[in-house]
Amino acid sequence: MSSIYSAVIIAKNEAYTIAKCILALKKITIDIIIVLDDRSDDQTESIALSQGAKVYKKPWEGYSKNKNFGVEKAENDWIICVDADEVIDDTLAVNIKHLIPSTDSVYLMNIQTYLGNYPVRYCGWFPDWNIRLFNKNVMRWNENYVHEKLVSDVSLKCVKIQGKIDHFSFRDEAHMKIKYDYYARLRAEEWRKAQKSPPLIKKYFGPYFRFFRTYFLKLGILDGKAGLTIAKNEFHLKKDELKYFYQKK
Repeated sequence: MSSIYSAVIIAKNEAYTIAKCILALKKITIDIIIVLDDRSDDQTESIALSQGAKVYKKPWEGYSKNKNFGVEKAENDWIICVDADEVIDDTLAVNIKHLIPSTDSVYLMNIQTYLGNYPVRYCGWFPDWNIRLFNKNVMRWNENYVHEKLVSDVSLKCVKIQGKIDHFSFRDEAHMKIKYDYYARLRAEEWRKAQKSPPLIKKYFGPYFRFFRTYFLKLGILDGKAGLTIAKNEFHLKKDELKYFYQKK
């Protein structure tokens, strides 16, 4: 398959979803790069190789650095950058293939996150348009250790591509707790590296506001049990960010 696109994915212990992720991307390109955290100890590498992806094992240096490493390995200038637990649907794949991308633009895709088998519709999680296609000559990932962002030295237009990405982020609440604890530790580390402390209002009221915003302002209540689960864990995420930041000071 001839394609102007390359796909870049960072991964660690993603055997549960990596095959589905790669199979969807193969409808668009055969140049699929997996930057595998060298601490990964499941079958991610063997599954990715069996699906025809290129796998580079690399020590973990943060989301941005590992993604930029993968971009450097890409054969093409246009980069599709998805997570290892994200699956592009057929509509989106067709629209990407038919797209004639322009270097003065970046391209957004709509992401629907799942909690188990439930597609979250509220909680501020959907619709969720994010840049997932860009030209590596005009954009790069910033230096954030976590909550990485794409940045550019020039002004770019944002163009939405119809279709969606199914994001199988949380297999269940137990899995969510594990991931949120990890995110909290990374955010605390990021604050320390930046040598900044959270504002006092965030320290004392941040977790409570996060629950209120997710469940009520962002209509998580309409997601039923899933919405309550998400709001509760958003509360603990904010609380744990502060806990990990202050316990090491």
